[in-house]
Amino acid sequence: MKPTALHPFAVLAVFCAAITSLSAQNLATLPQACASIPGNAAVSLPLRWSEGTIQVLIDSTMLPSSLLGQDITGLRLRKPSFLGEPAYPSVTRTLTVRGGFHSLPAHQAGGTRNGNRPGNLAVLFGPSPVTTAATAATNTSTAVGEQLFDITFMTPLTVIAGNLFLEIETTDPPMQVSSDHWVDAVWFDGGAETGYAVTVGTGECTTRATPTRLLWEGANGPRAGGTATLRLMGAPPTVPNTSSVGFAVAWFGLDPQPRAATANFVGYGASLGALDPALSGCFQWAPIDASWGGLTDLGGTFAVSFPLTAGVTTAGLRISVQAAWLDASRPGPLPISVSNGVMMVLDNISVGNSCSTVFFPGNLTASPWAPTYGMMPVIQLTY
Repeated sequence: MKPTALHPFAVLAVFCAAITSLSAQNLATLPQACASIPGNAAVSLPLRWSEGTIQVLIDSTMLPSSLLGQDITGLRLRKPSFLGEPAYPSVTRTLTVRGGFHSLPAHQAGGTRNGNRPGNLAVLFGPSPVTTAATAATNTSTAVGEQLFDITFMTPLTVIAGNLFLEIETTDPPMQVSSDHWVDAVWFDGGAETGYAVTVGTGECTTRATPTRLLWEGANGPRAGGTATLRLMGAPPTVPNTSSVGFAVAWFGLDPQPRAATANFVGYGASLGALDPALSGCFQWAPIDASWGGLTDLGGTFAVSFPLTAGVTTAGLRISVQAAWLDASRPGPLPISVSNGVMMVLDNISVGNSCSTVFFPGNLTASPWAPTYGMMPVIQLTY
């Protein structure tokens, strides 16, 4: 059943700010879907460990066709955007970046460093110290993590036919492990995609001590023909036979990036402060294509579920979801506290087993772990 519009929430129809579409020229993000949404995982190398090597093999099918024949001049990595991600201090690592093109497909990567290297492997950068930027804690209006570093290659890598191989080595012995400095990544266990659901924003738009958070709860990811299953947490509880009543609302919207401003959509990640100054720290992550509401439970949670009807939804469709609860303690014309958003990409983001990552801690040349198929850091290539 399709959720129906909720009249008490109709005030959101006055949203009117425009979306600003940001795109960087000569920048390719791998996986391409993560140019505007965060990864669903994080990796330690090359920043969290002071000594070690990460190898990433990416099938040519994941590379934009515009890259062929171009010179890759550098790469960027960024921090994860998980809810509650802390601030990162600056760190200096001695990095060497190598790259080349391989006939070996990603799903055949092995556990030895030399065995994975292509014959045309070249040193692109270093060894040289790289100091990362200090980053703030995850921000309520941030859809993707802050950039950690931007390396300009000393020797550009010309893109030829084949699968892209990148190796980043850090050499600051003895090996030490920092508490932070994780790198944004994508991971599908065994390379099997079951849909993609990631949080954006932090859920700090609340007058309570507990964040208002919306999280994906499905055993698998969102798929066309399946059911979206999420839960709002951090709202006031509804206690039977008392005056404690929590009322929550939820809404979703199709293809929010980019989407023109409408009467009920400020813009993806845009502030609600223009509508109500009391909501200046609150952001909209989903258009209101449908909305519904109900009472919270004893734990102050609210189940959010709706069908991803086959024939209406298709693989690759993006659906963003958000929720709020009525907050009588908040002044202003819109007395609500608002959750983070959840961005769903139905079925797949075209990763599958087309990438693999191998980790070599310290100075080992044989990995103590099997290659991780379906995993890679989110890499931005400049060209």
